[in-house]
Amino acid sequence: MKRFTLILTAAASAACAQPGSSLLTTAEQSGYKATARHADVVSLLDALAAKDPRAARASLGTSHEGRELPLVILSDPPVSSAAAARDLVKRDGRVLVLAIGNIHAGEVCGKEALPMLVREILEGDGEILRQAVFAIAPIYNADGNERFGNNRPTQNGPEQGMGIRENAMGLDLNRDFVKIEAPETAGLIRFFNEWDPDVFIDTHTTNGSYHRYIISYAGPKSLSGDSSLREYVHSTFLPEVARGYTALSGSPTFYYGSFGGGVFAENPDDRGQWGTFPAEGRFGTTYVGLRGRLSVLSEAYTYAPFEERVLRTRDFVRATLNWAAQNRAAVRRLISGADARGRQGDPDEVVIRAKLVPCPGEHTILGYDEEVKDGKRISTGVPKDYPGVRLVDCFEAEKRVKRPSVYYLPKDDRLTPVIEKLTQHGIRVERVTKPRTKQVEVYTITGATPESRLFQGHSLVRAEATAAVREMLIGEGDWYVSTRQPLSNLIVYLLEPESEDGLTTWNFFDPWMKAGETFPVYRLLGS
Repeated sequence: MKRFTLILTAAASAACAQPGSSLLTTAEQSGYKATARHADVVSLLDALAAKDPRAARASLGTSHEGRELPLVILSDPPVSSAAAARDLVKRDGRVLVLAIGNIHAGEVCGKEALPMLVREILEGDGEILRQAVFAIAPIYNADGNERFGNNRPTQNGPEQGMGIRENAMGLDLNRDFVKIEAPETAGLIRFFNEWDPDVFIDTHTTNGSYHRYIISYAGPKSLSGDSSLREYVHSTFLPEVARGYTALSGSPTFYYGSFGGGVFAENPDDRGQWGTFPAEGRFGTTYVGLRGRLSVLSEAYTYAPFEERVLRTRDFVRATLNWAAQNRAAVRRLISGADARGRQGDPDEVVIRAKLVPCPGEHTILGYDEEVKDGKRISTGVPKDYPGVRLVDCFEAEKRVKRPSVYYLPKDDRLTPVIEKLTQHGIRVERVTKPRTKQVEVYTITGATPESRLFQGHSLVRAEATAAVREMLIGEGDWYVSTRQPLSNLIVYLLEPESEDGLTTWNFFDPWMKAGETFPVYRLLGS
């Protein structure tokens, strides 16, 4: 297994010097006319680490084209390994926070804001570094970043260009968290497995809806994760972070979305609804929720000046970090409880498919007066409030399954990619050493509908199946996956054939996607 290369730097003084040009971001140096290239980010992170021993340089790995995915990890005392970070979290009750930028390399606010925030923390009193370990990966899509051009023509700067949405493989890295095809995703999930951050922050820029929120936000959406953690995120974590951001920045914020049924909806003219995006695990923040950790996505308003987008992104990340540090004991209890429930593996029901529905209540959306020009709605720039708007950001279960104690998979070369993918997610998979006969639930595929259009290089599959109890010989060399482990909910989500976004969706089980076929994952109910 690859490990992270961590380079601790020597420094003459623990106090960071006042920022010279070497510690300013490309955005700052250019008067917010430009954004950083890969070499600029690496140089800046190296300079920050060289100025202060509390900043350690590290790497998530390399991109498809071989570029480093640089990290800086802040802590007092500094940490030189994942084991040291976990020990500090356990011994001192600290919280570990990871923030990434540039997952879509045209959305560059986080790439500039995160090093800026690191610099400001090192120049401050440093108290937060005795409460939290803070890691940043500001240029996550390093290859996409280097495809510079006017790639987001409706975005308000930077005027000298930006990267593209996809990585060098043509993949949207924020749709890759189930299938893990990109080396960037593999590196990030390896970091999740080794360092185990408590809170994950993913920084973006919006794609075009008109409103007066410089920053909007979203949390993990799936109903398939730990229910106590999900309730806490939506009742406490997100509202309190939002209030902290407004107190810090003086700027209002709201849930990320757009008018109509959602950011991918076909009815954007509806001013009675404010919709968001689906609950699939392919999205990073939702995937982290399925792992039993806290996560939040920030979206900077694409029409705001570039400088304001960067500064408000910095403020949102700072507000999230502040909240995590101040509430670290509650966060640790919450996460420990989620892990314990996973290890216990109670035979409760797990949601594997959900639908988007309006939330209770109504909201006033801070927007603009709009006019229709060339068949499109555009902002007039005149502020206008839209009262009585329904937030479409809640979910109802469509399909639940009882959590099995074990999943069995037969020894079959066609299942090797499934086993490898489960292991890559950090799930413990073991071999059967002695043959045995078991009463197990077995699925028969009753229908499988592939999408007619490719998405991320895949024809996504929606499967239907029926279950029946059978006596099966579990042979020596077959695989078994106990659900009594911290990632229990993720295991169910990935392996159930009718899951909304599991491994079946992404073609890992295509050889069995015919009506009447026996699905090669057997469920043991009970011990």
